[in-house]
Amino acid sequence: MRIISLTILWITCTLFSFGQGAMPSWVQCPPAKTASYYYRVSQGTGLTEEAATKKAFAMAIFESAFAIGIPVDIQKMEQMEGDSLLVEASRYVKIPINKVCQYTRELTTRRGYKVYILCQVANDVHQRPKFKSFNCITNKEEE
Repeated sequence: MRIISLTILWITCTLFSFGQGAMPSWVQCPPAKTASYYYRVSQGTGLTEEAATKKAFAMAIFESAFAIGIPVDIQKMEQMEGDSLLVEASRYVKIPINKVCQYTRELTTRRGYKVYILCQVANDVHQRPKFKSFNCITNKEEE
């Protein structure tokens, strides 16, 4: 009985991990802040991978704006889709931001995609830093 229970548990875990795939480490643990920029992980969902990516990038802009005290109308933002969301996000704030990594998951409980993005965001909105290249696999900056 014990062997059967362990076998069922193993099969369940294997199937769950196979269906989900391992998320990159930067999703849960983004790199440390530097002197001129920090890292932000944002996510978005959409019916297509492109729509989810645009929403995730717009969220990175809105979250960065909110972090520096720029008011954001969340209700208005939630009603927007795709390109209009990016245009509105760009209007809110001009923060130097650089997308460096993307991880996409297909949603299993409903149609569509969930996209996670890692961005480098300037600490000072008036000065564009020299963003370093980032290796999404090793989770490290490269020279």
